[in-house]
Amino acid sequence: MQLSALSTLNYRNLAPDTLTFPAGVTGVFGENGAGKTNLLEAAYLALTGLTDVTRLEQLVQSGEKEAYVRADVQQGGSLSIQEVGLGRGRRQLKVDGVRVRAGDLPRGSAVWIRPEDSELVFGPPAGRRAYLDALLSRLSARYGQQLARYERTVSQRNAALRAGEDWAMHVWDEALVGLGTDIMLFRRRALTRLSELAAEANAGLGSRKPLGLTLQESTAPETYGADLKGRRAEELARGATVTGPHRDDLVLRLGDFPASEYASRGEGRTVALALRRAELELLAERFGEKPVLLIDDFSAELDPGRRLFLLDLAASVPQAVVTGTERVPGSALTLRAHAGRFTPEGERAAVGALEVTA
Repeated sequence: MQLSALSTLNYRNLAPDTLTFPAGVTGVFGENGAGKTNLLEAAYLALTGLTDVTRLEQLVQSGEKEAYVRADVQQGGSLSIQEVGLGRGRRQLKVDGVRVRAGDLPRGSAVWIRPEDSELVFGPPAGRRAYLDALLSRLSARYGQQLARYERTVSQRNAALRAGEDWAMHVWDEALVGLGTDIMLFRRRALTRLSELAAEANAGLGSRKPLGLTLQESTAPETYGADLKGRRAEELARGATVTGPHRDDLVLRLGDFPASEYASRGEGRTVALALRRAELELLAERFGEKPVLLIDDFSAELDPGRRLFLLDLAASVPQAVVTGTERVPGSALTLRAHAGRFTPEGERAAVGALEVTA
């Protein structure tokens, strides 16, 4: 998998440009606010169709109504064009001119490592659950479909609970148990390999405390139906479904203690890096090639050892784009970021290895 070119129009503070990327590491440096993170965000969106913003209009440049990103992707010896159009409350995806859904894009196309990943450790369970669900949905299209059906069923069941429709619960419970059981069983299977890879990465980062991943479940497949009935009065009073995989947590433990409560900031950053490394390896195992690696602010909150880990990781994949406030060591190509524009520097730029066209 390689990102050959990235085009943007009216995307956040980025100038309307097309950047052509080579294989290897591309380093992007510049001061804060120069557009480095927005560039990686646009690349991740174009490659995967995914974004974590709450409102799509946040991605549209101020004063504009629509935005556009395009990725020219080399995969298996062929070139495909992936486009994402953005407007108020809508997102339109196309591959080679044909409209598709996000699940139709290459699911192993990119991994994005960010300083904000520390929230996976110190933030609420919803963030860890979202990380796990997003990863498993990329590993398995069926998991993503079952999860979407489950979430719709929970929403509809909650509406029935708020309306006091106790008489209808057996219908919703049957659907919820079937979908929720599939989700729980898939999570358990996937967590075995994810735990192994994350523990290896954590040790490779120099941590002296072993990393363990477990699921804290609000119910179990064998008792799900009975647990729903047992908490019926509470659910009717609250107007919400309180049992099921939508309430579970991915517990991260360093040694014998939860990382969310006992890890230092440095240890938390290490755990987050280990999770992303595990994500990269799982996607590579599943799809037979390593994703494009996007690393934002490679030196943020990191000591020299962890910086070296990130740079070595970038060098180990066929293609990586790494940003920082300083030049990225070992880059095959370097871009200077300023006010949403990216200017090539160095010998490779001089011979045209990277083009920037307005």
